[in-house]
Parts: sequence; structure tokens; C-alpha cells
Amino acid sequence: MKYAKTLGAGALSAVFALILALSGCHNYVGVEWVVDYSAVGKHSIPGRDDCATGFYDVIRSCPDWVGKFNRGDADAWEEHFKRESKGGTDTDWIDDVDFAYFAGHGAGGGFVETGVGRGGGFTFGHDANDDWVLSAAPDNREPRWGDHNLEWIVLDVCSALALKSDGEGVLYTVWERWGNSDVMRGLHYILGFRTSAYDSSDRGRIFAEYLTGARDGVKHTIREAWRKATEDTEGSSVQGAYLRAYSSGRDTLNDHLYGFGSVSGDPDPATQGYGYLSWPTW
Repeated sequence: MKYAKTLGAGALSAVFALILALSGCHNYVGVEWVVDYSAVGKHSIPGRDDCATGFYDVIRSCPDWVGKFNRGDADAWEEHFKRESKGGTDTDWIDDVDFAYFAGHGAGGGFVETGVGRGGGFTFGHDANDDWVLSAAPDNREPRWGDHNLEWIVLDVCSALALKSDGEGVLYTVWERWGNSDVMRGLHYILGFRTSAYDSSDRGRIFAEYLTGARDGVKHTIREAWRKATEDTEGSSVQGAYLRAYSSGRDTLNDHLYGFGSVSGDPDPATQGYGYLSWPTW
């Protein structure tokens, strides 16, 4: 939960802490998923609901965490992820939570043209509300995340974090698509895959269990937990990845889930740098 605070000394600090406790200051999780892609000509992927919901259920059961939304298929809308200046409603949805998870199809490959290239966005199951492709292409960047609330987002789709050197339909660099201050405006991490990935129904739950210590007794950092979850659920030829933003005094490298370890302040978009890592999951 992002909020501004100014503390005095002694009794003032104690009073402020009491106000926060009584106000029920919470952190929020929201997920969206698509199983049925028949309306847009892509094949359906049956485990996407369980994947996202597994993450949602574990996180919302944690102290000081609240589940804000779990929307799927016809209720999962592209506009929920799109900045308001492009006609979206992200400040009411994805950027109104601290941790978001999307499970569905990426934008590349297959027989249905998306216009943004592999890794250039991700897709929804119906061409409505505003359309079915969330574009991160540099000539039409629709996401702007973190300027309201969002710290971390998982894009559990194929190839969102593909590199230009990977070829095969990747039209833009990862920096042109995601790793820039136009998209990451206070966002700490984008977690996903460099390559295609399989439809794991358990990955979201496993990721959340690594974050909270329920999996192996260790409360892992965001980046460590995602790597472990991909290694537990993927096979040969798959590469997981993350992209993070950081700035002076705001090193997101050791971010944990709120309540389970340290969390960096938001990187400064005007001065931030970016870190990228991918790894084989086998």
C-alpha cells in the first residue's frame, strides 16, 4: 500500500501508529485470467483460472492483505490494464492493487495477428471493453503502472519478456516495450517468461507459497519466489524472466511480499535504471 507519511517524535509517532492500526491499512491483490479464447480465434487454455485463483487465495489469506478482484473470461477486460489517457480504467483495477496477476495468452505466435509482435503485449478472450490486445509496442504503449498503487505484476503468458535477439517475431526490445519510465511509473517488477510457457494450473499458488514461506519455510524475495515457481512448474526449453526498476536509495532487488520482509520505496521514474534476468527452468 503506497501512502505518504510524516512522523514526529515520541508521542506523535505512537499516535500515528495507532491511527494506522485502527484505520485498517491493508494491501490489495487482484487477478484476471482467460481460459476461453474461442471468440478471438485463439485456442483455449484450461488451467488459467486455477493458476491465477491459486495465487489470489494464498495472498488474500495473509495478514493485512485483502482480495480486491478475481475476474475471468468475459469479465477480464483489456481496459482494466490500460492507462486512462488511452481510454482505460487501470486506476480502478490493476493499478488499484499492490500485487496483480494475469494468466492467459501472450500477443505473439499462432495464426491470429495482434499487430504488436511477440512479447509486445498480452491478449483477452473477447474483442470488447476496449479491445482484446493490451499493447506495449512503443508507438502505442497502453500500460502505465505504478503511478497509483501497483508494485508487482505477473504476466503469466508466453514471451512477454522476450528479447529482440530471440527473433521469431519479436519486433521491439524489452526496453522499448516494458523497461522504460512510460510504463514503469513506480512499478517495481514485471515477472513473466522470455519464451513460451506451459499451462500450469499450480504456478500461481506455488509462487505465493514461496513468498509466504508456506512452501519451504523460507520467505523468499519476489524475484527468488518467481524463479523457484517457474522451475517447479516448467520443463525443457522454457525460460522464466523478470524486469525490475530501481533508483538511488530504492533498490528493489530484495523486495518481499508486504508483511514477509523488506520492501523498497518506489523507484523514481526520472532517474531509474532497469535490471533484467532470464533463466532456464529445467
